[in-house]
Amino acid sequence: MVKTNLTPDERARVGLCCMCRYSRVILSDRGSRFYFCERSKSDPRFPKYPPLPVLACAGYEPTPETRRD
Repeated sequence: MVKTNLTPDERARVGLCCMCRYSRVILSDRGSRFYFCERSKSDPRFPKYPPLPVLACAGYEPTPETRRD
């Protein structure tokens, strides 16, 4: 999921998760936004909800929309 509706400030606050194919946005009933790492399901090295901003991640893979080949 590409999070294209995020402001530049939000992208800076979140980091790589905004562009990672393994990131899923979870919205709480109170309107909070959390970034769930799908890699955490199969690899314990990755936290379910990483501390933000994520500036470096061994599991990061850009979504096809964010790749610049």
